[in-house]
Amino acid sequence: MDERVIGPYREWRMSLRPGLQALAKAGAAAGGGDERAARAALAEALRYVDGLLLPASEAEEFTLFPTIDGVFGMTGACEALKLQHEALREMASDLRKVAAAAEKDGDTCAYGRYLQPLLFGLYGLARAHLESEDAAFLPLLDAHLSESQVNVLVENSERIATAKAAG
Repeated sequence: MDERVIGPYREWRMSLRPGLQALAKAGAAAGGGDERAARAALAEALRYVDGLLLPASEAEEFTLFPTIDGVFGMTGACEALKLQHEALREMASDLRKVAAAAEKDGDTCAYGRYLQPLLFGLYGLARAHLESEDAAFLPLLDAHLSESQVNVLVENSERIATAKAAG
């Protein structure tokens, strides 16, 4: 891919991709009979959601989305993506509730019918969200931003995501 300046931001966003597999793995494990594997996979998925995915989504709302608005010369260009972020947050909240119930009962696999749609749904929505942003917005930003603007975008995204993950 021939890019002018957006590479550092694309690289930062690539750090979000490996964790997607934790969601898929937890979804598969929740449908199995191995309680230990299901519990461990669910814990890993929750670490990804709360420690990386949701903090990065919040960072986008303060960094990426206003930048896109600036390129388009209008506000609200990313409203549909903000709604996707809200759906991710709601699904993550539901996942936490089901995970807590499973933990309380000590039987993650028994909650598989509730966990699987949430985990696989989060996987699908997050993957589609990331891929659509990458395909639609990163080439646009590459054409319109300077190297220093991209560096500020990366620095601010990292700073905000780290602060959000820390709570």
